[in-house]
Amino acid sequence: MDQQPERKTRFNFSMLGVEGAMLALLTSAIAEFFLNDFFAAASDLTYFAKLGRIAAVFLTVFAIHRFASVSLATYRPAFKDAWWLSLVLAMTLLLIWAGRIITIGLVNYPGTVRLLGVIQTDALLFALPFATGALLLQAVLGLHYGLVFSAILTIIVGLYFPNASVAAPFVLVTTLVACLSLSRFRSRSAYVRAGMNVSLVAFPMALAASLVSGNLDSMTLVLSLCGALLSGILCAFIAAGVTPIIEYFGGYVTDMRLIEMATLDHPLLKELSIQAPGTWNHSMVIGMMVEGAAEAIGANPVLSRVSAYFHDIGKIKKPLYFVENQAGDDNRHDRLSPSMSALIIRSHVKEGLELAAKHKLPRPIADMIPQHHGTNRIEFFYDKACKEARENGEDSEEIDENLYRYPGPKPQTREAGLLMLADGIEAAARTLAEPTHDRIQGLVQKLINKVFSSGELDESDLTLRDLHLIAKSFTRVLTGIYHQRIAYAEPAEKTNEDSLTEAPAHGADASGNDKEREENKEDLKRLGL
Repeated sequence: MDQQPERKTRFNFSMLGVEGAMLALLTSAIAEFFLNDFFAAASDLTYFAKLGRIAAVFLTVFAIHRFASVSLATYRPAFKDAWWLSLVLAMTLLLIWAGRIITIGLVNYPGTVRLLGVIQTDALLFALPFATGALLLQAVLGLHYGLVFSAILTIIVGLYFPNASVAAPFVLVTTLVACLSLSRFRSRSAYVRAGMNVSLVAFPMALAASLVSGNLDSMTLVLSLCGALLSGILCAFIAAGVTPIIEYFGGYVTDMRLIEMATLDHPLLKELSIQAPGTWNHSMVIGMMVEGAAEAIGANPVLSRVSAYFHDIGKIKKPLYFVENQAGDDNRHDRLSPSMSALIIRSHVKEGLELAAKHKLPRPIADMIPQHHGTNRIEFFYDKACKEARENGEDSEEIDENLYRYPGPKPQTREAGLLMLADGIEAAARTLAEPTHDRIQGLVQKLINKVFSSGELDESDLTLRDLHLIAKSFTRVLTGIYHQRIAYAEPAEKTNEDSLTEAPAHGADASGNDKEREENKEDLKRLGL
């Protein structure tokens, strides 16, 4: 299972050339279009020199893309991802182009000259929002896409800012800090914190640039430092406004949107709590389990928890055919054949996908609905069918096993693998008569080994180390939920109330005792007992 990521890399490697070529071509063309006239001596460059610069950017971007696709685990861009990465790079270059026009105009504006004196053209260079794209990509696609963006933009700025020796290091540092500052995207205020971090690192970088270039004129230095502080604020505000647009039109799901869905106000979750309360409770417990385990192995805890809430929404259609929603001894499967029961159980996956499409659930959450069952066999009804076949003198091996298997696919992500493990373990933990820590730990280890040996986790990228951490996390959560409780004695007030109704009345004292008992009951009612 540890070799699976390498196998995926070899399979996808040939396909990444198309996305890389598109990314490199668009980036090099847009960079030359926006930055040629503003950041280079365009009049001194021949046509072939410009063509050579475009070729240099193209080859550099393509090389960065191919290297990242092989060496970075989560950088596997589909065509759509490469397209949006190109658009974010184009938007950033457009912001640099527009910002450069504004800053040059402000510096050379007659009113500014009269007020502040002659100021160098590059005084407000570091006020440009270089790190905006890094914040966007970190929020939408993840850290490794932000890293690729940072490397590409650094090369472009270094090539088109030949007279600003510290510009390229400035871009590299601010974009990397922006990515790291937004690595835990749990609220809208995260943009503000990320912008402040960018400003804090941009300030000393601008000071270092002034020292290197020798621009120590007081007003130029002040404007350069103030511009560096302003750049982080601009990046935060622009990224916060553009992220929902990319999320909507690109079909992406950020952690912020997942957190909004985790408030339990979603219509599907409300209907689930009413129609299938047992399933709802089961989903809530699984949410706690997978969130802690995802934190332990470095997966996405927000996606794991929200997916757990929605993974069994298909049970809304026929809730009473699932044991967690059944009350008393009535079991509808007693009146059905094993194959029909298995068909009903399997159908909740299809019905869940239909509900997910109807309510437009994000694709990562909808994918969890079939993947958390994988291709597992519905053991109870399969064994029941085999038993009935043997009792009827038939060969149990002739039973079509596919009728008792979920359609799949197997879990494709670590979050889906977590959900598969938690789903089976939580259900089994409820059957423990005495849920001690040792029994829960043994149950968790047993079921994880069973799923692992079945091959259901082969495509999920979970490692043996991950499974060990998952087992520890599941044991801790389940022990806290199903721990043993002390059997408290019955309250004294309840005992007194019961004694008043037990002794029968005899003779002349019967009416007086009845009256006294009625008065005592009234007193108890007033006390709410």
